[in-house]
Amino acid sequence: MHENYNDIKDKIKEEPQWYDQNGVPRYAPFNVDLCPDIYSNMIGLFWIECQECGQAFNAEMHANYWSKELHEPPAKWHYGDPPAHGCVGDTMNCVDIKVIEIWHRERFDWERLTEYEVMMD
Repeated sequence: MHENYNDIKDKIKEEPQWYDQNGVPRYAPFNVDLCPDIYSNMIGLFWIECQECGQAFNAEMHANYWSKELHEPPAKWHYGDPPAHGCVGDTMNCVDIKVIEIWHRERFDWERLTEYEVMMD
């Protein structure tokens, strides 16, 4: 279960545009430079839903040392509990719906991999 971050959300009238992998609300448009792990080489924005109430969220996930040859494609990734939103579903796994954006870097430059932007299993 993620922290509810009401100390942040109560001070900002607009809804978060997305949540990072830790459930932290983010109010700027999604950008790989806002990933909470500067060492990640794969970062994605995903559409998830609460399995209890169906509320949708844009959620960021990231990985270190991801390789096309060695690891699961992002469509197999799982966010876990949805961002806290005051529902019993806060304690349940989310439903992973779609890979919205996926970005990869070998060294310094990010490349968007649209072939991985698909509906999730």
